[in-house]
This record gives sequence, structure tokens and C-alpha cells, in this order.
Amino acid sequence: GTSCPSGLGSVTFGHTNLAPGKYSSVTGGESNIALGPRSSVTGGSKNTAGENLSSVSGGKTNSALGVLSSVTGGADNTAEGKWSSVSGGFANIAKKEYSSISGGYKNSAAGAGSSISGGSSNTAEGY
Repeated sequence: GTSCPSGLGSVTFGHTNLAPGKYSSVTGGESNIALGPRSSVTGGSKNTAGENLSSVSGGKTNSALGVLSSVTGGADNTAEGKWSSVSGGFANIAKKEYSSISGGYKNSAAGAGSSISGGSSNTAEGY
């Protein structure tokens, strides 16, 4: 493939993947990017691990943008807050620190420590 491990100590596999983050990795898939230091994308397509120690395990167009945030799979999901996570589903966003979404469609964990287990178009705003 035409992958590029440009960050110090970084590694890439797959097709058109980038790992410019220091010690970052992309271990498969296509058009993924590990931007943050020590970030990782395991596979899938068009995923972004954008912050320090963030990770995306797979799926499509998922983004882990908070420090220590993670997206496990699904599509169009975003883990934006520090220590936030989205496990799967479609178009979910975990906005604040410690927030989480297990799955579903168009859910928003908008408060610190908020959690949504699934469903559609739900918003959680508090602890």
C-alpha cells in the first residue's frame, strides 16, 4: 500500500493510511489517520484518532478526538471529551469528559459523566 508512518516511532499498514503522531499506529484498513501522539487506529475506513492516547478500533468515519477517548466501531461516531467512548452504532457523539454511548443512532452524551445505552436521538446532560 501507500501508507506513511511519518511520526517518530510510528507504524502503518494497509492502504493510504497515515500515522504522523509520535509513537502512533495504523494497523490496517484504508484512509485512516493516527494524528495524536500514542494514538492508534486498528482498521476500517476513514477513521481518525486525533488526540493523545486516543483510539479507533474499526468501522467507518469514526473519530476519537479527546485525550484517552475511544470509538470501537460503527459509523460516523465521535468521542470528543477526555476519557469518552462510543462503542458502536451510527452518528453518536460523546461530547464531555467521562461520557459514553454504547450504541444506537444519533445519540448525544452531552454532560460530564453522562451515559446512553442505546436507542435513537437521546440526549444525556448530567452525571
